[in-house]
Amino acid sequence: MAKEGGAERFLRAAAELGIDVEPVTYPDGTRTAADAATAIGCELSQIAKSLLVMTDTGPVLALTAGHNRLDLDALAARLERGARMANADEARRATGYAIGGTPPFGHPEPIETLIDPALLEHDVVYAAAGTPDRCFPIGSARLQAVTGAVPADFVVGHRDGPSGAD
Repeated sequence: MAKEGGAERFLRAAAELGIDVEPVTYPDGTRTAADAATAIGCELSQIAKSLLVMTDTGPVLALTAGHNRLDLDALAARLERGARMANADEARRATGYAIGGTPPFGHPEPIETLIDPALLEHDVVYAAAGTPDRCFPIGSARLQAVTGAVPADFVVGHRDGPSGAD
């Protein structure tokens, strides 16, 4: 039997969660949030980037809106522990997917997940579907529910709180 690829693993994980997804493949790829937004025809802020961070106690997935940039210092402060970007090998081990194609769910083990509140401002967002050239739409509330993501301020320049960080 052939080894199951990222796209197939993702579809199986979505089905197990009761999520009916219809990923769309983009031949030119969607490796960046801007590429994905252009290919899909949506706002850049509707792209849900799945960014894996390694902390002192294990991996954390930061679901970040496409127009925002992760602030590792803010994330570490929010988590109250050290944080750094995962390298490609760490990301594949923790999530089962390559960087650029990491979906927000369907990982071998549950991963602590935080969500950028900017994603929750949209009814529908678009996330990677297991490969760098596949995305799928999902309601932002549904995304938060199925991932167990906690809304948190961890992006560069976010100034919603009284001091700029919660």
